[in-house]
Amino acid sequence: MNMDDSRLIVRFQRLITEMLIEKRLGQRRPELTDELYQIWREVEQRGLKESPEYRDVLLRADRHALWLAGLVSLAARPVFSLQTEHTDTGDAPQKAA
Repeated sequence: MNMDDSRLIVRFQRLITEMLIEKRLGQRRPELTDELYQIWREVEQRGLKESPEYRDVLLRADRHALWLAGLVSLAARPVFSLQTEHTDTGDAPQKAA
């Protein structure tokens, strides 16, 4: 595989990963769909869909998207703080030592 084909595969992987993340998070950008379709057509025209690299990209993109979407979901959750814990438990009876 030459450098141009490798770059195309990498670009395709980035776009497919973004698309899968957006799908899992319930957000879609039409411009991303258009760009992904154009790259997919170029991959197909160059005959790269039969390459092992293409199949690997699809597997990696799915795993990476699942992992990144999970991180985004975790980051979006409210953070438990010690300040909240301290004020919430301030009224609870204290154990004698």
